[in-house]
Amino acid sequence: MTVSIVIPVRPFAEGKTRLSPAMSPEQRAQFGESMFRHVFACAQAVGDTYVVTRCPAILALSARTIAETAYGLNPALEQAAAELDREKPILTISADLPLLAADDLRAMLALLDDVDVVAAPDRTHTGTNALLFRQPRLMPYVFGGASLEKHRSAALARGLHFTTCCREGLATDMDRPADLRFLRKAGAPWSRNRKGSTL
Repeated sequence: MTVSIVIPVRPFAEGKTRLSPAMSPEQRAQFGESMFRHVFACAQAVGDTYVVTRCPAILALSARTIAETAYGLNPALEQAAAELDREKPILTISADLPLLAADDLRAMLALLDDVDVVAAPDRTHTGTNALLFRQPRLMPYVFGGASLEKHRSAALARGLHFTTCCREGLATDMDRPADLRFLRKAGAPWSRNRKGSTL
């Protein structure tokens, strides 16, 4: 199955502010770039991968980019969905998943045999770290607080079949110092802020 994969990315210098107690601004920017490069490499192994961002430096990293004109995560994703092939499934992934593997994304795609929408929850089962639609623009993106339940409700209100895909690589995002501690306990090389693969 061919899939369009969208990775929304903020400028690295602006991201991960909630990690400030544990990292300097320079460390946060480097960590954010490392995670993005890792997620990008995993996505490229699975489908046609696009980056949506308003950062010129990030736009220069990949041939498949979408210059964000609608400010904010959900409007940016709606913009991307409007520009992509309506015949292909569309998968949106967070750029801060250091334990992600290509097989996690393939596991999400396998679920489309029976459903229309697949969401990957975070470790608290309240947020959404990845969201897969059978085709673009099936329903709105409602990322933000308690987004998992919002996505579930939006899908069911439209008569769409919804399910979740719970895997550690999809669930482990990096928002707070406690997430960094979890990553270190997992023995991941990312805990040392190593740069990921190149684009």
